[in-house]
Amino acid sequence: MGLRPRSKRNRAASGMSMRASDYFWSYLTILPFVLIFGALTIWPIIRTIQFSLYDYNGIGPVTESVYVGLKNYITVIKDHVFRQAYLNSWLFTIGQSLIKLPISFFLAVLLTQKWLKWKVAFRTAFFLPWLMPPAIVAMVFTYLLHPANGAINEFLLDFNLIQTPINFFGTGWAGLATIAVISVWQIMGQYIIFWMAALMSIPEELYEAAEVDGANAGQKMLYITLPLIAPMAIIISLLGVVWALGIFDWVQIMTSGGPGTQSYTMYYYVYMKAFAKMPMRYGIASSAGFLFGITVLILFAFNSRFINFAQRKRREYGV
Repeated sequence: MGLRPRSKRNRAASGMSMRASDYFWSYLTILPFVLIFGALTIWPIIRTIQFSLYDYNGIGPVTESVYVGLKNYITVIKDHVFRQAYLNSWLFTIGQSLIKLPISFFLAVLLTQKWLKWKVAFRTAFFLPWLMPPAIVAMVFTYLLHPANGAINEFLLDFNLIQTPINFFGTGWAGLATIAVISVWQIMGQYIIFWMAALMSIPEELYEAAEVDGANAGQKMLYITLPLIAPMAIIISLLGVVWALGIFDWVQIMTSGGPGTQSYTMYYYVYMKAFAKMPMRYGIASSAGFLFGITVLILFAFNSRFINFAQRKRREYGV
């Protein structure tokens, strides 16, 4: 009788020891990610907020600079160039996303059809531009689209398609529209892969059952494909929005924010304030970046609701 409690205690102690060991190895496994996330995300955010409260020029410790509180934020909000860059970033993002997402989805649907021949060749053709560095693509098209001696203008003039050369970067809107079209061509392959992965996750049995019931291609798309890929579609759209909001290298190479400041985007505005002009205005740049980041976070917070709704609808299909 005296041995039983001891046996129970040993088993209990052994069980607790195993659970503690499991927790230890679990935490140890995620520790590298936590450290990297803290170093590359949390710490930069903290420093950005700190910089935004000082009139800091990037030289010496930030605490030795003049503390200005929210003055940098007020200055940024009153700056018409900031407002223009903010508006340009969102308009570019919306316009570019409305081009690349529907077209890449249509091409992904086409490339997953059983009747299509030479699928590998078509997929390779769409995927190859994505392998090229965006900076190289931007430089090549800058020369091709030059209004004085660009190959595209010369081609259009030789065939009498235009009477005078087109200045594709003559206005801010024209420059951003040109960048949007070229960047869509360059990155299209990536989104085709995303859409194809979403389409291939749908069980083939659902399409077969729909065909037995007499459903046509449009009905299968409307009642099977679109509801089932909705969660993935929201995520793909968010990835596309994040990529477009972060546009910088294309603007830097193709327009340099011009003419004037008409094609400034938020990343280019922050770059110009922090690094390109003297004195360097780290406080202003940090304030602008933080304000822009807050609005993006609010957008993502609302989109999480749509993802949850789409997931519930997908479960209704038993998938």
